[in-house]
Amino acid sequence: MMWKSSFALLTLASAVDLLDLQRAHQKQPGDRVVSLNGHVGMTVKLNAALRAMKDANVKPCDDFTVSDLISLQRKLYEARDPALEAIYVASNDNGRRLAAFGQHTSDLKQLEQLWAHEMEALQVYPKLISVSRDTKCHEAVMWFVHHIPQRMQTKLRKDLILPLLPEREQTEVSEVAQEAFKKVSGPPGGLGCSSAHAKSSTAHNTKYKQWPEELTYSATGHGAFPFWDNGGPGCSHCDPSVSNSAELKVMYSDKLRTELLMHASCGDMTWTGSSKAPKKSPCNHIFTPDDGGFIYTPKTALEPEADGEFCCRSVAKGSKTFTGAVPRDWMKSMTYAGTYANFKGDHYSGPIEMFTSGSPLSFWYYTQPDGTPVQQGEGCYQPGGKKPQACQSMMPIVLYHDWDPAQWKNATFTKSDFVVPDVCKSTKYSCSIPGDNAQMIVV
Repeated sequence: MMWKSSFALLTLASAVDLLDLQRAHQKQPGDRVVSLNGHVGMTVKLNAALRAMKDANVKPCDDFTVSDLISLQRKLYEARDPALEAIYVASNDNGRRLAAFGQHTSDLKQLEQLWAHEMEALQVYPKLISVSRDTKCHEAVMWFVHHIPQRMQTKLRKDLILPLLPEREQTEVSEVAQEAFKKVSGPPGGLGCSSAHAKSSTAHNTKYKQWPEELTYSATGHGAFPFWDNGGPGCSHCDPSVSNSAELKVMYSDKLRTELLMHASCGDMTWTGSSKAPKKSPCNHIFTPDDGGFIYTPKTALEPEADGEFCCRSVAKGSKTFTGAVPRDWMKSMTYAGTYANFKGDHYSGPIEMFTSGSPLSFWYYTQPDGTPVQQGEGCYQPGGKKPQACQSMMPIVLYHDWDPAQWKNATFTKSDFVVPDVCKSTKYSCSIPGDNAQMIVV
């Protein structure tokens, strides 16, 4: 019955001939493109078949950019026959169905959204560009061979340049890409810097407890700060390990929309161009609603007063993205992930409530049952209440901090407690936080 219904669809749909129909229903590929020598052997055979096609124009996958391949896929999409996709859907042949960014769809609007999201993800994680490119070379060849009728293929071979498949082992890279892309799949707009710092009217859970209007707290920080540099999204200067730790103190005012984070140790920031920049030495990060944000060196570690030696601008004045301190109810936009009984942190051990977000990367926030925060972090995966571990290379770095519940205290501030240092008012150094989809700032 499936053959008859598919054949009827093909008859109505278009120019698919009997050979195309037979190939679409044949799940097992022919011997000429099957190899007993694993993935590399398979790609060698497939590349030989591509080169042997009459009038074929091909070049190595490495010679394409991801944008080039997306443009090619748009052309292939326009030339495809939808009836072939219908066969693959009906027979649950997911290997040949149209997909982008790990999601099956034949709707062009959805494909464009997925491609746009993929490009945004690659800006955040540029080390994954080669993984994305290799995957797209495989996709483009599959689309050409299995979604375009033979007669149309003959015409396209004269006009298009097709990628050869990368002849290298794929297993390890694919696993890394799969896990990383899971963290950025789905529609944009997860709990990144912009959404955390922006006020939200929609709650996605009923378990959250908002912070006091003003407070001070202390925590032990693990991982890199800052976790960006001047090379664009990502951080080539950062230490990706989580074995290092440093004390963090914070003055927070939702009332004044201002926040001051004082780090006992910051990474090498000489990429700003200043010889006075932090280099495994203290730094403070201030967010204000009117003047923007700055990172500066303090006179004394974990104290507000600047030493006047260094300051760089992290947030532009009048920014619509970073409008000051995070709102006191920022965690309401996260998903409630249940409880975990055996949490063991630097300052607290016991049951926790877990809140998570997964786009554009994994972010977590844990509290005691009464709502007192105990841990907050981000990285390439969700630790699920267990001790966070560093990720493999190519993956988003892990950074987190453990709150000290004993130091979680109500406070009262005035504007004089959050004065932007004079050295910042005239600074020419930039340490701009990368765009609206940048990694979450640990607040």
